[in-house]
Amino acid sequence: MNVKSLFFLFFCTVVLSQASGQELSATAIVEKVSRNREGQIFYSEIKMTIIRPTWEREIGAKMWVKTQDFSFVLLTSPVRERGQVFLKRKNHLWNWQPSIERTIKMSASVTGQSWLGSDFTTDDIIRRTSFLNDFTHTILGQETCDGTECYKIQLTPKPNSVIIWGKIISWVSTKEFIDLKNEYYDEDGKLVQTYRGYDFKHYASYYIPMRTEIIPARKNNHKTVLTVQVYELNPPLKDGFFSLQNIKNIQ
Repeated sequence: MNVKSLFFLFFCTVVLSQASGQELSATAIVEKVSRNREGQIFYSEIKMTIIRPTWEREIGAKMWVKTQDFSFVLLTSPVRERGQVFLKRKNHLWNWQPSIERTIKMSASVTGQSWLGSDFTTDDIIRRTSFLNDFTHTILGQETCDGTECYKIQLTPKPNSVIIWGKIISWVSTKEFIDLKNEYYDEDGKLVQTYRGYDFKHYASYYIPMRTEIIPARKNNHKTVLTVQVYELNPPLKDGFFSLQNIKNIQ
């Protein structure tokens, strides 16, 4: 073997070694996803459409969110729900119900329940669960989703986490690290529902789905669609804004 061949072999070995060392772990991939999902500070106005075989129902809301720690959700429609508020401060949750003029402390167990009769859970709306901190992560491989190359990741709840799912399978784009699709399974391994994200817009370092859908399994013609109508990144929200004193006055 001549000197040129030896040099070429050495060069290939170094390049392949560096490429292998740069491969991302499952947790590193989920960390990038979480930075996009959980690291935002924003104000938004949303419309949620609950679709059933014989009827549809719309819910309007305003949302103030500061990372994973703080959120306010104010219902603006329909009339019978208007003025109801959900507040999250770290691990504490409250619900202001103007019809009875009471603030109710919510337990962690209710976060896995349906939010206002939709296919979203309360946890989906108030962002209590962290994909990064509450799960272990495993790469299952790579495949395409909607024509986009994705990592296929399994998220398994940690033993001490309050998670209603047995596992989540997530399709994460290899370029932007956004979760395009998530499948939620129960503890028996049966598919319960599927999340899909669409119409992503780029705000600074974040990719925001302007439309998301939750489609329950084994329920024909059932789904809930959440559409973002207004989105403002990085409004000046202080921690003190998310207080019980403000829960009755938020507009």
